[in-house]
Amino acid sequence: MSLRFAILGLLTAGELSGYEITRRFEQSVGYFWHARAQQIYPELARLESEGLVAGRAVQQTGRPDKRVYTVTARGLAELADWVVTPSPLTLTKDEFLVKVWSYGLVEPERAIEALAAHRRQQEERLAAYRAIEAAFEGADPVTVPPAFLGPYLTLRAGIQFIEAFLAWSVEAERILRARTESPPAP
Repeated sequence: MSLRFAILGLLTAGELSGYEITRRFEQSVGYFWHARAQQIYPELARLESEGLVAGRAVQQTGRPDKRVYTVTARGLAELADWVVTPSPLTLTKDEFLVKVWSYGLVEPERAIEALAAHRRQQEERLAAYRAIEAAFEGADPVTVPPAFLGPYLTLRAGIQFIEAFLAWSVEAERILRARTESPPAP
């Protein structure tokens, strides 16, 4: 259900083709909601058939014609209603945490190595988020234009989420290292 509203939200910035929606999705909403082009194109067709977006064909020279979409007034109204409805508690599907769940089955040194590898990935993502954050430098979050408020708030959530993970990973590593020094009884 969220995919349709993510697409509507992206279209509030202006007219976009399916390809452009897919690219923008990857560079924005895709940081916290994954969708492939194979999901986006059929959803666009549904949104158009429901009157939430309007599409039109655009002829191109030297390339195949394309279809571009805009959000309709009805689409904006549905998006606005959806934005303020309560969301269910998010259930996380995190393969890494499933692996952590079984760290007791491997030597602590191997678990520490796996934890360090995942921490490096998170640090790289945090660096990417910080680079995006630099574009907001000096902006007052209270007065930014409405089009930038949501991206700013979700960026801050992503930064704080990773910072919390990094703090947890330090604690987890400390526990794993302590187990190498004084292993528990079998």
